[in-house]
Amino acid sequence: MRRIVLLLVGLTSVFALTATAAYAGIGGTGKAADRTIADVVIASGGEFDSNHRDFDILLNAVIAADLAETLSSPDINFTVFAPTDLAFVKLAKNLGFEGAGEEEAWTFLVGALTELGGGDPIPVLTNVLLYHVAPERLTIDNVLFDSDSIATALEGASFSVDRRALVDNDPDIRDAKVSLRKSNIRANNGMIHTIDRVMLPIDL
Repeated sequence: MRRIVLLLVGLTSVFALTATAAYAGIGGTGKAADRTIADVVIASGGEFDSNHRDFDILLNAVIAADLAETLSSPDINFTVFAPTDLAFVKLAKNLGFEGAGEEEAWTFLVGALTELGGGDPIPVLTNVLLYHVAPERLTIDNVLFDSDSIATALEGASFSVDRRALVDNDPDIRDAKVSLRKSNIRANNGMIHTIDRVMLPIDL
């Protein structure tokens, strides 16, 4: 048990240090039209705090999965469905987490992903994140009115759209909903829509 705790602490420390380095290296300022998807997420995320409406956990997850460079490329055109910190805390609670803090929830999720990944959390984390990315630029109207399902960057995986709900592959956990007030966040390489829960490509 002690070895597992030390492993989780070590993984969390590595992820946090990597995220801090990337935050310093690829962050940008200026108008949204001049920023990449990664820049927009970084501008609204960073260190763990008490603000559950931003993207601190998402930023740490993106860096840990080594997707920051991809999302900062001007040569792509993606749509990202971005879970807030509260969305990740809700997922952690669905999986048994009893706390409330962002860092504690992230540590718990790293442990859950490590177990699901047979000792390596990164492949599972990467799949979950890719499930939140559509390989084309979609406005909120495109999402809600133009299709019953949306293909994702995770090969062979899609989610359904039911009004504002994004129906994933876990029937037991409440589906994510798109925030109408925090959608159509434009970047020069795509679009971001804020969602209130983490979508799952598999039935946990």
